[in-house]
Amino acid sequence: MKRTGQQSSVLNVDPRAPESDAYIRVSGGLDLARQLVRHVWNDWMLHVHTNGHNPKSWAIAFACGFAGQFGPGAALTLHSGMAPAYIQGASPWTRQALRLACLFYRRVVCVNEEIAGAITGLGIPKDHIEITPAFLPIEAPDVPPPHEIETWFSRHSPVISSTMFFRPEYGFEILLEAVSRLQQEHPRIGCLVMGAGSGPEGLADEFCLAGDLDHELCLALMARSDVYVRPTYRDGDSISVREAVALGVPVVASNVGTRPAGVSLFEPGDVDGLVEKIRSVFCRQEPK
Repeated sequence: MKRTGQQSSVLNVDPRAPESDAYIRVSGGLDLARQLVRHVWNDWMLHVHTNGHNPKSWAIAFACGFAGQFGPGAALTLHSGMAPAYIQGASPWTRQALRLACLFYRRVVCVNEEIAGAITGLGIPKDHIEITPAFLPIEAPDVPPPHEIETWFSRHSPVISSTMFFRPEYGFEILLEAVSRLQQEHPRIGCLVMGAGSGPEGLADEFCLAGDLDHELCLALMARSDVYVRPTYRDGDSISVREAVALGVPVVASNVGTRPAGVSLFEPGDVDGLVEKIRSVFCRQEPK
């Protein structure tokens, strides 16, 4: 939007987010209300991106959708592969609240058909729903990594990259076991994990938990890896998977949600399948 000359501003509603010029950090509910009033008052259209799989997500969607009624309008994009189960398992009263939240928006964008089906099940008309991946084409940025990550890269080959939160649905333990097995064949193997949250302590040197990185740096590091792995148990339409494909990095991902063409799939939770798919990638290429 900025490249085409349009005004654009991002409200980051994660209170743990660090200060950044890339967004306005929202510190809580009252601060969100203040920011919504300020932007709607100045005729900004709202576009809400949220997971849709917990009450907080829908509370934010409800508040932003309501605020949009006093301005040019609003759109809602739902991302999470866990959203359908949450929506379908909600009580009748909760489902009515979710339906009302959706009706506040001009358009409800779902990243895959399963999410769209759950929204249709709330009674939202199909012509109010759009199925679109939340992704735009990218190129590998030329961003130098921090010295400690560059040093780690120099010690490891081949390198697996992954992005995740350290929550059960992201399947870190599957990745951990797969790397342990592959190390017998590739003694210098490394696994670079990027993402917010505190990972387990005491991991061996083959793992580099880089933490929450700037997006440009994350893409640059992903582009240097030999394979990108997405071991999740549930997914919507992973942006990071599409980014890796766009960067020309081979991708191995669990067979959940929506996966683009060219991704090697394994069944979620199947360590043997994951190892075999990664091994197949390594056999087809020379390490970078």
